[in-house]
Amino acid sequence: MAQYHMTCSCGHDIKVDAKNRDEAVTKIQSMMDEKAIDAHLNEKHKGEPKPSVAQVHQTIAQNTVTA
Repeated sequence: MAQYHMTCSCGHDIKVDAKNRDEAVTKIQSMMDEKAIDAHLNEKHKGEPKPSVAQVHQTIAQNTVTA
């Protein structure tokens, strides 16, 4: 297993252990459901427009890299 991470534009870093990048993306995306996105936005992105779950998941897919 390797460690992967995705860093949000606010600097918040999400790390996961996974067999490969695709598994890492899936794990991070499963963590960031509507409720988690709302909590993250309220804490780190006050006043910014709310992206859709699909937009967040696309960002995760684009920005997940090996740690």
